[in-house]
Amino acid sequence: MGYFGRTALQAAIDEGQFEIMDQLLVQGADVNAPAAEDAGITALQAAAIHGYLGIAVRLVELGADVNAAAARNEGRTALEGASEHGRIDMVQFLLNAGADVQSPEFGEEQYRRAVGFARENGFPAVARVLERHRSTLG
Repeated sequence: MGYFGRTALQAAIDEGQFEIMDQLLVQGADVNAPAAEDAGITALQAAAIHGYLGIAVRLVELGADVNAAAARNEGRTALEGASEHGRIDMVQFLLNAGADVQSPEFGEEQYRRAVGFARENGFPAVARVLERHRSTLG
């Protein structure tokens, strides 16, 4: 961990330093390094929050966990962060990639928070995508 408890990969994505990100990924950077405890983010959470869909796809292809835990303080999962910022394409991608909106131990809370963040921030279409997806799961 380095700058503010982030890995170099997390920082590069969060700060839009894509050439550095590419170099780090080629060198085998850990796409699943956990978020720092205090307002940290994983690499995928950073991509989701900023709406970097192509980067999110690449990270998932490299094995990034779409359901990685949020930072304990002020954290968001990738799905929650994308929902909060109205990233509808990202929300759809994360759902299709297996973001959990159903399991009692994690998914129900993530679903509730994601829908709440979307509504609170004026993104009712994002909330509807989440609701429709969950209703199809049975």
